[in-house]
Amino acid sequence: MISFNLKSCVKNSNLVPYVPVDLYLNLFLPSYSSLNAIGGWAYVSGGSRGIIVYRQSSELFATYDRHCTYNADNPCGIAELDSTFTFVECACDGSEYQLYDGLVIQGPATYSLKPYRSTYNPINNTLHIYN
Repeated sequence: MISFNLKSCVKNSNLVPYVPVDLYLNLFLPSYSSLNAIGGWAYVSGGSRGIIVYRQSSELFATYDRHCTYNADNPCGIAELDSTFTFVECACDGSEYQLYDGLVIQGPATYSLKPYRSTYNPINNTLHIYN
């Protein structure tokens, strides 16, 4: 008797869709002034539902999509910083993520926010965000 595992054929509805990202941010611009301090953050257009940029250290940035990862097909699933600016939350389902790296703090989400790559150039104070 032969059996097949059909679970591998089931679509995972928690995945954020792939959207090409290739952005350059000039951190000298006033709209990104908050990113000039460690712990600073900003919302940026791009990705699936926008991007959160967080400055982790003098030369490291975390960049991840604002698309909530639980029930990702829900159009209201846009991640935003909470009122105290200490974590990221999805109002639709109550999931919470760490601002520092996008990891899940509280479910129902089990997937972290989708990260993007970033490279910082301190000479011209620019941040390249890409996938």
